[in-house]
Amino acid sequence: MRRRPALWTALGFGLGIALGRTVDIALEPVAVGCAMAWLCAGLMLYRDARCAGWALGVVVVLLGVLRYQVDTALSPLPHMLGIGVFGQRGVVSGRIVEEPERGDDRVRFVVALEKMETDSAIYHLAGQALVTVKVPGFRAGYGDRVSLKGRLRRPHPARNPGAFDYRAFLAQQDIYSTLYIGKAEQVVAIERLPGYWLDEQLVLPVRGAVREAIERNLAGAPAGLLLGLLLGEKRRIPEEVREAFRGTGLAHALVVSGLHVGLVAGFFFFGFRFLRLSDRGSSAATILVLVLYALLTDTQVPVVRAAVMGTVVLLGRILGRQGDVYNTLGLAALLILVIWPESPWSLSFQLSFGATWAIVALHKPLTLLFPEAWRREGNAVRHWIVSPLCASLAAQLGTGPLIAYAFGQLAPVSLAANLVVAPLLAVVLGLGVLAALTGWILPWVAMLFNAANYLVIVTLLELVELLAALPFAAVEVPRPGGVFLVCCAILCLLGPRLPDSQQAQKAAVFVVLLGLNVSVWTYALRPRDLDIYFLDVGQGDAAFLRFPNGKTMVVDGGERSERFDYGARVLVPFLRHMGIGRVDVVVASHPHNDHIGGLVALLQQVEVGHFVDGGQRYDSWTARRIRELVAERGVRYHRVAAGDSLVGLGGVGGLILHPNEEFVDTSGESPGGLNNGSVAFRLDYGEVNVLFTGDLEEETDGAILAWGPRLAAQLLKVAHHGSRTSSQSYFVEAVSPTLAIMSLGFENKFKHPAPEVVARYMEHGARVLRTDRTGAVRVRIDGVSMAVETMIE
Repeated sequence: MRRRPALWTALGFGLGIALGRTVDIALEPVAVGCAMAWLCAGLMLYRDARCAGWALGVVVVLLGVLRYQVDTALSPLPHMLGIGVFGQRGVVSGRIVEEPERGDDRVRFVVALEKMETDSAIYHLAGQALVTVKVPGFRAGYGDRVSLKGRLRRPHPARNPGAFDYRAFLAQQDIYSTLYIGKAEQVVAIERLPGYWLDEQLVLPVRGAVREAIERNLAGAPAGLLLGLLLGEKRRIPEEVREAFRGTGLAHALVVSGLHVGLVAGFFFFGFRFLRLSDRGSSAATILVLVLYALLTDTQVPVVRAAVMGTVVLLGRILGRQGDVYNTLGLAALLILVIWPESPWSLSFQLSFGATWAIVALHKPLTLLFPEAWRREGNAVRHWIVSPLCASLAAQLGTGPLIAYAFGQLAPVSLAANLVVAPLLAVVLGLGVLAALTGWILPWVAMLFNAANYLVIVTLLELVELLAALPFAAVEVPRPGGVFLVCCAILCLLGPRLPDSQQAQKAAVFVVLLGLNVSVWTYALRPRDLDIYFLDVGQGDAAFLRFPNGKTMVVDGGERSERFDYGARVLVPFLRHMGIGRVDVVVASHPHNDHIGGLVALLQQVEVGHFVDGGQRYDSWTARRIRELVAERGVRYHRVAAGDSLVGLGGVGGLILHPNEEFVDTSGESPGGLNNGSVAFRLDYGEVNVLFTGDLEEETDGAILAWGPRLAAQLLKVAHHGSRTSSQSYFVEAVSPTLAIMSLGFENKFKHPAPEVVARYMEHGARVLRTDRTGAVRVRIDGVSMAVETMIE
């Protein structure tokens, strides 16, 4: 504690933030408890230093709780979340609080709200909104007050397990609403006002000068990449470039992080020394540069972390004292936690601190794996191969579990790619800084730097694309569990002591064995339930089933279009999130795009054992592509009809109820239409029955009702999204479900579901859940009862 007070304080403060996020505690008891613990620490200080230390630890934890509670208290009031303004049309007024981000066809900026005027009321409110304007010639800037006509919307939360939570992402930035402006008449007024003097007089002019210096000679991907690296403007980087970097595990290189800050600090420090400044003078000037650079990059967490650590090191040079790297890292974490209490739940924070800690903690233990001759001081092999390779490997070990957890992917090629890409990035950044420094006084010199940088950037991009095209450049991996992540974190914490401490080595072995035991026994003792997820795929259908024996089934896959592929964007990420690398059975109810479109991505990216449909013939690109993929990938195909059984489902019985030959003939034609040829089937697990009905309409009721009592089911996937053409009274009465699931698109153009259909199910005692309102729905069946969970409460 005495050697590294900042580190332990940061850990205690972070523990308090986590406690405040987990447990709902009022501010008053926390404040009183904090004061009492502080008083106890003061009384114990002269009698028992150890007890006083524990009391101070309690104070730090409670301060963390208090800081989190204050941050989430949604002050100042009246905050928009406490007023019913979402969805109302009116004129929203507020001030732009950051430099607008201008793209080719839109402008995005954050507004601090002041009031909203509707036809019936005027609301004075607080809070921030993210505004997107697609109006040519919109020129409002930082500090201006704008009045815009539209509807404030709450950002969408995660609607499926493992999906990106846009609402939480914006909330971490204190943004709680969005506003879209698509017509010129929605821009009511723009009042020109100055912003904060530091931004107006220093940050924005410098940022603009850097952009001008770069964009004077560079455009397209090279300009976007350089500005993304220098200023953190990630949206300037083309998607194909980001995809290539992600595919090689180098996505971290596109984020302004410790590498970039270190290069900038080193560049300026040695530049000042070259100009004959003293060591202390160069250190002080470089600190000012780091502060300015953090402001230029919008104080992103990785930049603040690296800037704080760099500042501490430079202060040590000024004062003639050498700091402890772990204590420095703790100081950076503490500062970020105090300013942004929500930051620990951002991937940026986790990757930044995970990589830094791993490099510091594991670099030395990893070097011991190499022959002693390679590790000697002054050895070129140590300097150029061993040390960079160990740093790259340590960073991968520190961030790999987090990346696997977030994206379900690891990139083995990144270990070697880092050794080549990092030096090229250093050259790109160095040339970019030189161009930025000379661009405002010597444009022709900046042009030379930009020209040289163009060659380096093009080489870098081609190299990354080449690496991304290698076999197994990136591999899909199951999503690790929480126990695995905790074990990895503990091993990283033990890393510095592993070479010299037998206790640390024994603890590491114990952690590994404990993790293996927990994983094995968790799997062995898992509940033998039938687990069903009705996914939110907009105006389409998709469901995932895991049977008691571990077998898996996917029923339909949502829509695929030029705008959005629910298979690639929802279904496959969900499977990765669940740790599913193989789907045993895929059932396509019928070949309409809103049901089978997403199955294209599924068949392309996931191993499939069996493909089941009703044999309908349909000449569309999607249907043809699915037939091709089934043949190419060796998937076993089965055409089913009424009366067939599904077997091997771990004690779950499966019976196909539809179609019969009246609705799908032997040649695959569907006389009654594709909807009425849908595959409908029932699953029986213990005392609970489940019925899937595809898009069946009322024309099939005669054939379906012929099953009599075998049609009854406690859980029903409602046919055809709850339209009027299905779910007639006699059908609902025959099924008599306890729970009815409707798969719908939010504010869909078909106006589904029909109000009378919803009322019909409710009149028969069914609980109706709609994916447009609840997001994905999970139903766990133990053979006797059902447990229901929804993504959105």
